[in-house]
Amino acid sequence: MTWKRLLACVSLLAFCAFTSGCGRGSGKTRLAFVSNNPHGFWTYAQRGCEAAEKDFDVEVDFRRPREGGGAAAQQAIIEELMLLGVKGIAISPSDPTNVQVFLKTKVADKIPLLTQDNDIPDSKVRRAYVGTHNYRAGRAAGALVEKAIPKGGKIAIFVGQMGSTNAIERRQGLLDYLAGKKQDEIGDKTPADATNVKAGKYLLLDTRTDDELENICQQKAEEILLIHPDVDCLIGLWEYNPPAILRAVRSSKNAKKPAIVGFDENFQTLEAIQSGEIIGTVVQNPYKFGYESIKILAGLAKGDDKILTERKDIDAQNRIFIPHRVIVKDPGDAKIGNSETIDVNVFFPEVKKLRGEAK
Repeated sequence: MTWKRLLACVSLLAFCAFTSGCGRGSGKTRLAFVSNNPHGFWTYAQRGCEAAEKDFDVEVDFRRPREGGGAAAQQAIIEELMLLGVKGIAISPSDPTNVQVFLKTKVADKIPLLTQDNDIPDSKVRRAYVGTHNYRAGRAAGALVEKAIPKGGKIAIFVGQMGSTNAIERRQGLLDYLAGKKQDEIGDKTPADATNVKAGKYLLLDTRTDDELENICQQKAEEILLIHPDVDCLIGLWEYNPPAILRAVRSSKNAKKPAIVGFDENFQTLEAIQSGEIIGTVVQNPYKFGYESIKILAGLAKGDDKILTERKDIDAQNRIFIPHRVIVKDPGDAKIGNSETIDVNVFFPEVKKLRGEAK
């Protein structure tokens, strides 16, 4: 092969990489959806993106950063997507405060930017937030704790990291509910490292973080069970936390087995609700996160600002809230925490079908 021919091949390969691969380019508007970790929760969001891709005739690049990659991994993904020429990005920032400057200076002034699932501190940086009202969902988790141990008791909370907006809001909603505070929006925040905090008739022993690693969450739960064998309830606020906590409780030699309260619709969590090992879980609607984000980005990429300004469900901070639900075994007619409450045996087949694992 001559040098000229080799150079031509290299140039062709570079061009193909820049345009997202020879054969993939469709000529359609290209948008991107970036999760904050690789866990199964995001499969539902991907299904929503795929549906919106067809409905709005766009091409969606769906990206999941590596486990434990944090803000650096997300930034690298976004830099690549910008080079590939995407016309809009929806991101769930894993480290909202630290990634905000990058989003403001490198992304938001160039293409439409949405946050989904997790917001950034400055609402002016992004065009809109699409996701759960995490404070209210946290209150629903508090109602599940109350259902599990109505007389009060000692609790411990587990979450990937406490620098994340959704973690802060869920945890505070839970604590405020247990403390008897009647409010719909977050107010004063309990420090992330606070221990032995009174919340009504409940005592928060500790909040343990795991850097988004499920095996570390299990280790932290095992530590709590060793240090506090009298703990009454363990709460996992991210999708992979409840299964990790469940394994720790199952392997514990303690005579007392604490109740478990979950978040999100991990299959292991749902199976444990069916078996009675987990009292219940607060689920979001990641399918809608994906669908609505791509719907909005498709409009914004075409210069249609009405896609946001004419929505009836958008608030003054450009937040679009997707309702959460509570999943328990045999709920009857009662609502938990003023939330829509669904029987796990009804809900589980629905999510299996959405994941393509049941018909």
